[in-house]
Amino acid sequence: MKRLYKILISACVALVLAVQVSWLTSCNDDMAAENYYTFTGEMMSDYLNNREDFSLFRRIVERSGNMSLLAARGTSTFFPATNAGVEAYLAEAGYASVEDIPVKYCDTLVKACFIENKPLYTYNMEPVQQESNALSLPIIIVTSDTLVDGSGVPLSVINSRARIINSMKNDSVDNGVIHPVDRVLVPNTTIGSTFLQQRCADFTIYYEALRRTNLVKALEEFRDEDYEVWKNDYPQFRSGIKSGGVFNEADIGKAGYDYMARRPDHLDAGFTVFVVPDKVLYEKYPEYFSASNSLDENVEGLFELAKTKYDDNLSAEIFGLDDIDPRTGLTNKEACWNLDSLESPYNPLHLFMSYHVLDRLFESTNVMVNAYGVNYYTPKNSTADRTDYFDLANPTEWVSTLLDFTLLKIEKVYYAVDQNVGHSGDFYLNHCTGVEASDNPSGEYRKGAHVTQPDNNFSINCAYYYLDDVIAYDADTRDNVMNTRIRMDMSTVWPELTNNHIRLAGDMRQEYSAALDNTEETENYYIPSGYLKHTDVSENTIFFVQRPKLPWWNVGGDEFNFLGTSYDITFRLPALPPNQTYEVRMGYAGMLDRGIAQIYLGVDDKTPDPVGIPLDLRYQATDPAVGGIFKDDNTTDLNENEWEENGQTMKNNGYYRGPTSLYTYGGNVSNLASPIVTGTAASQSWMCYNRYTYRRKLCDVTPEPGRHNTLRIRSVWVAGNSGCFMIDYIEFVPHTICGVGGLGENGK
Repeated sequence: MKRLYKILISACVALVLAVQVSWLTSCNDDMAAENYYTFTGEMMSDYLNNREDFSLFRRIVERSGNMSLLAARGTSTFFPATNAGVEAYLAEAGYASVEDIPVKYCDTLVKACFIENKPLYTYNMEPVQQESNALSLPIIIVTSDTLVDGSGVPLSVINSRARIINSMKNDSVDNGVIHPVDRVLVPNTTIGSTFLQQRCADFTIYYEALRRTNLVKALEEFRDEDYEVWKNDYPQFRSGIKSGGVFNEADIGKAGYDYMARRPDHLDAGFTVFVVPDKVLYEKYPEYFSASNSLDENVEGLFELAKTKYDDNLSAEIFGLDDIDPRTGLTNKEACWNLDSLESPYNPLHLFMSYHVLDRLFESTNVMVNAYGVNYYTPKNSTADRTDYFDLANPTEWVSTLLDFTLLKIEKVYYAVDQNVGHSGDFYLNHCTGVEASDNPSGEYRKGAHVTQPDNNFSINCAYYYLDDVIAYDADTRDNVMNTRIRMDMSTVWPELTNNHIRLAGDMRQEYSAALDNTEETENYYIPSGYLKHTDVSENTIFFVQRPKLPWWNVGGDEFNFLGTSYDITFRLPALPPNQTYEVRMGYAGMLDRGIAQIYLGVDDKTPDPVGIPLDLRYQATDPAVGGIFKDDNTTDLNENEWEENGQTMKNNGYYRGPTSLYTYGGNVSNLASPIVTGTAASQSWMCYNRYTYRRKLCDVTPEPGRHNTLRIRSVWVAGNSGCFMIDYIEFVPHTICGVGGLGENGK
């Protein structure tokens, strides 16, 4: 479809809002209970009218015409600035008074500090809490023991800019909660190409490379205005969705959960750019870069470095470098590997820089990886018989980049898994611990590139982060980092889900609630046909995305459901290193009221071919068709040999147990900060011991260089309003690590 590029808000101040993420052990506030709830009988509008210290912000609201918004019924959150905070903003922006602020921008300032229909109290916040304001822009709140007020109480800082005033916070009014702040929240509505130009003082070489390759042009994409029209062909809400959840045959057709789902509000694009600062390049690659060089010379050095990363035969196959251009009779490499062809997608610098840009917006490292339910601590006080099966693993996501046919590994690395890494709990790109500490059989350690988040690092459609080394989809990355089990939560397969706040929507600590999940307050979504790139959804298919709920038996709490009397969906599989064969496995929760579907595997636009017999999701893993032996959801009586033997039986039937490093909270979400250190196996639902959470081999795939594989899921049986197809995650396991004793065989 045709895309139009447009910035939502024309009047903007070039101030950027960001956070430096830190995983801390405490986010509670040491405040007296009387400060939590005051219930004055006021609305938010009354709050401003009744307090002289908010007279200036009240005037901003009046000029914006939003006083009725603050007087409306609901349960929202509001961050108004005190008079001192408004005066500081006026001086900062060069206004003599509030009357000089353009009326349209007054509207922007009010909506920037307003979270609709969600009451947010600081004592319920995580150390890093990310929400969306009424402009659909991020509000990121960091609470740190390292920053306290005069009484020693931790301060909460919004977007690295405004501090919530401890003596005034958590003030409940009849339509929500108010947290006064010491500075006006100013959103950055600058488009990505301009934003990076404004912020590039520390990374002039990388920015110039982005400019000369014309990749900055991609960063101008934001909102698809066509969707604003055709979305009206679909209802804003769909009700009566039943995604399954029946354990007993007698309950089929009458039990289960009812959901309402909302249509996505917009179809926005977003980008994350990883840059290496100039000083790092000078220190790490002095043969290519120098502070005494001209900018032209340093860009040429980056070009020469890029050539070393992609000058191999398989890279040439993947990216079409040896293909002949019929116009010139030259290969793409012969024609484009020069400094005059930097805008060509075959140019090495273009390849190199494209891999540094993600096709999704991560405003903070907090949302890069869904880390819940991953065992990165040593288990203690376990009551299970097989504690050795609680494998340690780093929370990891695999995401696509602007370089076609590639994946990038984003990993939150902990000392418990890798004692050699320099920063425990920090993020690394393309990290590889080697054979002794992980399921990667290469045996070659790769630290990867360490990610740090600068202040003021995101705008309306673009964020940037610093790296301590370059990254590339070169032979070393493919052979070492990628030669492992690639497990992807389905929410990361489609970048549109991240860019439009569908992935990780809502508070995952909130269990299923009919008042939330089956009303128009819902944070569940259905995806209209045509919304996702490289995905075909039949018009009678309900593509249902459940918001994350930690008690659910799913990786990270979320899941995907395809419903309808004849659902049919085809989507592009993530790119894999070619020239080897992978097992494609699907993780799900088998329930009696699920459906049956035929799976098809295809290549590009060719008609996909059916693989195997239809997949029946109604089984538990104890069903004879699967062959698993389970005592209960948390433990097993099997000894080591019996465990392995039963695993082989399941494999012969095409199944695997659930992962041994993953768990769900089983209804107990009281210990989210360090669930394994103080928890026990019985207090969690370990996926390896849960008869409902297991994996099915779908097919084998051998990717061809420069081509994409597709997967089709077509219904062959449903029962009335039941019978959905459920996917939690998908795995790609190289055959090189399968087989007896292979690291791909274990359930980690």
